[in-house]
Amino acid sequence: MLQTGTHLSFSVGGIVIEIEDPARTWEFSGKDPHRAFLVERRETPNIALRVQRGARAPRLPGKPIYSTDGGLWNLHHDNGGIAVSLGAPAEGGALHRVARMDGAFTRGEVLVTPAGDRPAFHPYPLRYPLDEVIVINHLARGRGAIFHAAGLITPRGEGWLFLGRSGAGKSTMSGLWAGREGCAIISDDRIIVRPEDRHGETGCRMYGTPWHGDAEVSSPKSAPLARIFLLEQAPENRLVTATPGDAARSMLVNCFAPFYDAAGMEWTLGFVNEIVGQVPVHTLRFLPEASLVDHLLNEGVTA
Repeated sequence: MLQTGTHLSFSVGGIVIEIEDPARTWEFSGKDPHRAFLVERRETPNIALRVQRGARAPRLPGKPIYSTDGGLWNLHHDNGGIAVSLGAPAEGGALHRVARMDGAFTRGEVLVTPAGDRPAFHPYPLRYPLDEVIVINHLARGRGAIFHAAGLITPRGEGWLFLGRSGAGKSTMSGLWAGREGCAIISDDRIIVRPEDRHGETGCRMYGTPWHGDAEVSSPKSAPLARIFLLEQAPENRLVTATPGDAARSMLVNCFAPFYDAAGMEWTLGFVNEIVGQVPVHTLRFLPEASLVDHLLNEGVTA
């Protein structure tokens, strides 16, 4: 059964996104990770988007200010705001979605054109990577950042972040913790970190996202960020305290930062330094063995 109505809301990282789609005939399937992030409609969502369906894509202003490799998505200045355009390489590069956002990335419209609005192709108007691109830019306005990381909530309710690029072992690490009593992996690939006030003291909180990796783990759960591990596969388990400089560099390399946005980048750099100043960061050289879980929980990895 379709989720009825023209409005749909979901929450990622504490950010409520409302989609208004007057011609909506789609829903998140039972296997779609977004289903776990659905929430009741809010009077004032953090991001409000209205969907329009048209016969042709709009003309975009000038050259993009940023383009991904292959032109999957591009950013354009657009009358004081930003336009995000998406093409479909598999469809010969046809432009099929354009999101026109205000400067704060809180309000906008998404135009879906026939090139990408066919049944069984992508009826969800914010289909990846558009939803993630919007959230990245919304966070960069002083609200947080997305990191290439797996996230664990320990039996003590602490948030542990396992940071690393593709191939570093995030999915492997997620598998090692799977099924361990009292533990919850909330993502194997994308984690949102946001500043929060903890009883008058500043801290950080980490959140799962629907944008999973190979292990297909995603959850809307969150926890106070307590430890960060920089992943390195090695012939033995060893935990080494990272210097502030190494920690900040590794976090920035694994951050989905808005390099095309000077103000957003300045804030993100400051936020990364705040995280490093608040949360212990270690390089975790590890063997992909179940014994590592006990080592970490019992503080048994040699430093």
